Amino acid sequence: MGRYALPAIAAALLVAFLGLGSFTLFDVDEAVFAQASKEMVASGNYITPTYDGQNRYDKPILIYWLMAASYKAFGINEFAARFPSAAAAVLLALSIFFFTGLTAGDPDWGQFAAREKKALGAAVSFILTVFFLVYSHAAVTDMTLALFITLSLFSFYLAAAKGRRGFIYGFYFFSALAFLTKGLIGIVFPFGIAFLYRILFLPRGAKQGMQSKRSGKIWSAPGFLLFLVVSLPWYVAEYMATGNEFIQNFFIKQHFTRYMHVISGHTGPVYYYVPVLALGLFPWIAYLPQGVAGAFREKGSPGLLAVVWLSFIFVFFSFARTKLPDYVLPAVPAAALLIGSGMSRACYSRYGMSRTGRLSNWFIALASLLMGAAFFLSKGYLLKAGIHADWPYWIAGIMLLMAAFSIYAAVSGRSRNLALALLMACFLSVVIFRAVPAASGYLQGTLYRYSLYARENLPPGGLLIGYKINNPSVVFYSGRRMIGADDERQLREALSGKNEALIITKQGDAKEVEALEGPALRLKRIESGGNYSLFEKE
Repeated sequence: MGRYALPAIAAALLVAFLGLGSFTLFDVDEAVFAQASKEMVASGNYITPTYDGQNRYDKPILIYWLMAASYKAFGINEFAARFPSAAAAVLLALSIFFFTGLTAGDPDWGQFAAREKKALGAAVSFILTVFFLVYSHAAVTDMTLALFITLSLFSFYLAAAKGRRGFIYGFYFFSALAFLTKGLIGIVFPFGIAFLYRILFLPRGAKQGMQSKRSGKIWSAPGFLLFLVVSLPWYVAEYMATGNEFIQNFFIKQHFTRYMHVISGHTGPVYYYVPVLALGLFPWIAYLPQGVAGAFREKGSPGLLAVVWLSFIFVFFSFARTKLPDYVLPAVPAAALLIGSGMSRACYSRYGMSRTGRLSNWFIALASLLMGAAFFLSKGYLLKAGIHADWPYWIAGIMLLMAAFSIYAAVSGRSRNLALALLMACFLSVVIFRAVPAASGYLQGTLYRYSLYARENLPPGGLLIGYKINNPSVVFYSGRRMIGADDERQLREALSGKNEALIITKQGDAKEVEALEGPALRLKRIESGGNYSLFEKE
């Protein structure tokens, strides 16, 4: 693996930290995590996270601790807020690379060569994807959660399937960190996946390779004690600090209610995650079927664990009522393992590219042509929305080149995955340097200006009011608490005192604000831009 290790490390670092702090925080999730961690540093309360002065129970404590530590190291800014996700992404990519290299083999045509190819394929199919770029650049929990679940399951495999019993403590330790990152999911996924793999593919008493009669054992009393020592103190401390409020809001609302009911309109059909995975792992998703098929032929490989892992998370969230693209991220490392195996089988055989490899390249070619056409046509729609940009043409050109190389590979039988990797690197560069700043300016630019205006012009006793908006970025960038008003009565009540006030609202609701003006209340519209308007109480 030596000759591929350095390129894998370099690629992971480059993509994860590419323009990490070059654009503003996005609402809602990024900004709310960044602000809650900012308040943690300011207050010194490292037990109960708060947002805008109110207790926040959406996620456990670990992500806030990591972001607070990053603030201490780099200052309070966008780079620091996203640093934990970027670092977790790099560690996850390297974990996939080295784990695949250590465990994968193909005795049919040279074990060492197979390990090199599979390790590189697995790493590339994770690093050079939209999934990796987006969630390494997002100040949220998802990449950190994916890292801990992955390390937990890797540890389990080494202990259960390879007989290296000391790794069972890694299984419990990283599961505890996952529990501290996103709650019960940190228990359900590692233990549920390990249990299914154990009963399906590691029958008690079977011997296979390095397995022994006890190699499939999951339960470990010292491991469970380690899990409790790592994860339990914060949960106990939080319960002692906030009592039943914590139980109701964290466990009931954020776990069971979110799974069984639609929250904030985030829903979708049962096949919601099929296109999410296809787009998030493009173009490498084309090699997933070969990887799944190969997993059932390589009984000693981690492919079977990856199949259970991917299927478990995919099915679990497919039947959840609330759906978001990031939910499936913990399954992506499993997909990367399978894709790495499928890629080596399809493209690196001693007999040349296989028939399935040719089919995969035809799939990539067709998908690239469709995506290229979509980006080419998107230029007109962006212009109608008032966005002047040339980057859709750049992406369309990259997609056309990708289609051309894939067609050549399918016809000639010669792999062109290196060319695809370079084109994906170009695509991700255009996204991060052109598309994301454009989206940030369009979605967040006006709010960012209004936030800076509030920070510079609102006196200490002044009020910052958000009328029918939920934009934590305003709180983060203004450095002021924001009073929320959901109707005219609440807005009038907030403006009833003698304090100076600024009001931020959507342009569609600006007329409702103007309607409040009267002899006792004078309001002045300072600016309207983008989708928002800024009012000042005179």
